[in-house]
Amino acid sequence: MNHDSNLPGLKTRQVTRFVLVHFTGEDSSTYEHIKQSHLDEGEPEIGFHFIITTQGTTLMGRHISKTGFHYPELDDTSIGICVIGNRDEMSDEQSIALTLILEKLKSDYPSLETVKYLYKKH
Repeated sequence: MNHDSNLPGLKTRQVTRFVLVHFTGEDSSTYEHIKQSHLDEGEPEIGFHFIITTQGTTLMGRHISKTGFHYPELDDTSIGICVIGNRDEMSDEQSIALTLILEKLKSDYPSLETVKYLYKKH
């Protein structure tokens, strides 16, 4: 029987030091597009832990306890959130959703050192 924890890329994260908030930029990415791009790169599932849609809906990605696939240098020590769109053009719903996730994570992971904001490279 194959358990998720035995799949490549799905090891349990041992230390949580950072939350990385990614913004997709101007493109029209969707959860499905992001998931497919991660599958195309050989991952068994989407690499972000949370995705916030343009409407402010929070979608669950990879299980929060698992190592993500979103920023290679920090995957082993971070939780990844992907916000569809630009930071300076976030809707009120997106802003509220992001704030609620960050507050919950700060409460659940007292070892968090910082939140880093990352923008799509053009």
